[in-house]
Formats: sequence, C-alpha cells, structure tokens
Amino acid sequence: MKEIATVGSALLLAMLISLPAYAEQQGLAKPVDGVIAASVKKEVKPYRTFITIQRYNMESNGEPSTPISNVRIEIRFPNGNKFELPGNSQFWPIGNGQVQEINRTFELPWQYVQNDGFKFQIQMIRKGSEFLPCQFDVATLSEFNRSYVCHTDLGWQANQRTAPENMDKEGIQVRVYSDLNSTPKEIPNDSLALK
Repeated sequence: MKEIATVGSALLLAMLISLPAYAEQQGLAKPVDGVIAASVKKEVKPYRTFITIQRYNMESNGEPSTPISNVRIEIRFPNGNKFELPGNSQFWPIGNGQVQEINRTFELPWQYVQNDGFKFQIQMIRKGSEFLPCQFDVATLSEFNRSYVCHTDLGWQANQRTAPENMDKEGIQVRVYSDLNSTPKEIPNDSLALK
C-alpha cells in the first residue's frame, strides 16, 4: 500500500510541476513564482459586424394538396429592432422544393457586440403555420466568420407522429461575419445600418 501511495505522490508532484509549463504553452496563463494566475481576456477593439440573410429554403410545407405557401421572415436584433423581409409585413409566394434567394445584409453597431458576440433571432412566418423562432448566440466573432442554418424540427414532428409527407421542412441560411476576417471585396456596400 505504501508503494501505491509513493507512486501516487510522485504522479501528483509531476503534474504540479508540469502544470504551469503546460498552461503557458497553451496560452492559458503565465506562471509567476510557480503559481498560475487567472488568465485575463484580451480586449477586443471595435470592428464592423454584418448579418446576411442568405436564403429561405422550402423543401416541403407539409401540405401535399397546397404546394405553394406565402411566407415572410422577421428578424429581431439585440436592442429590440425588428425587420421584416420582404418588408412591411408582406409575404412572398414559394413552392415546395424552391429556394428564395434573399441576400439582405444588416450592419450591427459596435454597441450591439458584448464580450465579442451578440444574440439575435429569426422568425419564419408562414400563413397557416406557427414556428418557434431560431435563436442565434454568436460568440468570439473576432476570431472567425460563420454561417448558420436553422431548420424546422423534424425530430419533434416525428415524435408527434406526423406523417413524413405532412412534415414542415423549411429553413433559413444566415451568414455572420466581421471585417476582421473578411477581404475588402467581401464587405458589402449596400448593407442596412442598424441604429
């Protein structure tokens, strides 16, 4: 039993000795007198932030006898700003198996970005149906651009015993990006500036 305790103590001592070096190597913290100090988040300087609503994909509206739907999108931003696409509470028609290209870009003011990220939501609205909004939580935006796809919840519909031909299968594709990780050519000239 004493040998096991000695081996365990040796392993613990080896871990304690190598922990500061490992932490420094990983960029987590710098050891001071063998003690690891808490890492401090680096300050992120202001950058331009964009959200592009790229497309609406209607694979199936779940109504085989009525393959054409009237849809719109409602976007809510961090300060409560709300935008509707195509606009003014209008709807656009879209058929099963079709994609509606939207490519509408919004530029967020720097005040919207908190701790290098922000939240927003998109609500798909279709006459005769009700969907929960897509919630987006963007983090560490200064590090990389990203794209999101939000679909209707097929798993939930299957649990409700919805027949496959009656399932709603639609979604929205969104791109979130900054000027830090984009080429000048990727920065839009026609974005809608939010206030």
